[in-house]
Amino acid sequence: MSPTQSEQSRESERSPRSTLSASRRSRDNPLLIRAIAIIGKSSQATVTVASLLLLGSVGIMQNLTGLHVTLAPFYLVPIALVTLRTDRIAGLLFSTACGTLWISIHVGLSDYRFLWVDSWNNILRVGVFICFSLILSRLKDDAVRAGRLHRDLEIALKRVRELTGLLPICAWCKRIRDTEGNWQHVEAYVTVHSDAGFTHGICPECARREMEELEG
Repeated sequence: MSPTQSEQSRESERSPRSTLSASRRSRDNPLLIRAIAIIGKSSQATVTVASLLLLGSVGIMQNLTGLHVTLAPFYLVPIALVTLRTDRIAGLLFSTACGTLWISIHVGLSDYRFLWVDSWNNILRVGVFICFSLILSRLKDDAVRAGRLHRDLEIALKRVRELTGLLPICAWCKRIRDTEGNWQHVEAYVTVHSDAGFTHGICPECARREMEELEG
């Protein structure tokens, strides 16, 4: 085997593990993956109803506390639940509903002395809700994709068996000694310890020698 072919062989052997390492590095948010797994145990209907109840509770609390106490961060919790359990469209619709509820409560409690300031703040809050849903949906998609890739690579690596190191081979019969001390034919050893197979034929030199022995 030429040096170039040897280098290519080593690169091909390293590629599955390097890809697996990249997949493991991409799964750098275990908290998000754990949250997706926990929320995924409940049905979409259950998560949606729970998120609506939570949103209603936050709205009631906001109405009771007035504009002096902001509860904007608590709106992110039901948005996160719906986004992680459903899809991006549902998350966007729910975040828009949260923004609409926020504006409705704010309009009902506002004294309209600073109309432009209040309108600007409301638009920013709704934008934050929507951006939060989009970012969380993207992170969820990346985490799910990375997890799927990791599982596929783990399965692929389990199927890959390599022959590495020094193989003790008999100089006369060409049998190979395995880890248990048994001597096996090359074909049997390679078949057991790799995914390679054998097809038997005869090379020109051996064919010529055999023909000479038959003719002689």
